[in-house]
Amino acid sequence: MARHPVLTDALLDAALGPEAKPDLQARSPRFFHRPLYERLTRAHWASPYLLWAGPIAVCLVFGAGAYEPAPLALLVAGGWLVWTFVEYWLHRGFFHLAPTTPARQVTSFIVHRHHHVAPNDRDRLVATPLYSGGLALLLFGVYGLALGPDARWPLLAGTLLGYLAYEWVHFVAHHRRPRTALGRAVRRRHLRHHFGDRALDFGISSPLWDLVFRTYSKKHAPEDMPDRACPP
Repeated sequence: MARHPVLTDALLDAALGPEAKPDLQARSPRFFHRPLYERLTRAHWASPYLLWAGPIAVCLVFGAGAYEPAPLALLVAGGWLVWTFVEYWLHRGFFHLAPTTPARQVTSFIVHRHHHVAPNDRDRLVATPLYSGGLALLLFGVYGLALGPDARWPLLAGTLLGYLAYEWVHFVAHHRRPRTALGRAVRRRHLRHHFGDRALDFGISSPLWDLVFRTYSKKHAPEDMPDRACPP
């Protein structure tokens, strides 16, 4: 008989038991008994680009109707900058929620710790549409309240462009071998977070806020060599 009416025994064992070492061949456990709930925790790696390409174009069209090119570009860049900040603090403050109680242990595993156990699981690599959509609506509302109905469009466009850049950098870090020096450096830094110190290097698409908040690491972990951290 299942130990919990909603959560699977496999999830509870993984979340409440000893922390497993990262396994590049592993897949994260099933979270929920109900197929619909479980499906909502998984997403194809290409889904963010299919989901958000259209809304980004709409936001840019509305923005272009309200602003000249120079201020429009500044607002888009500002939205991208906001994304890097949101990305950093979501990862540091929420994804790495301290598992001090059983409830927090389970929550932190569902939210992010499963990714450290099975870092190459493609089904749980990108944010689900429900998660990214909720965050986009929240930021859209905040932008409107803070800077008005016109500014919210280019700001959201920049934020979504930053989000797609983040998803691509994260995908490349786990499933590609970058050919440029910059790409390899970005990938190594993220893999230091996985195989070195989880309390450092929270920014994925940008090191800016790691530098600002002094969580940037220059250490080199043996496991972040390309032939060991990425499947052939």
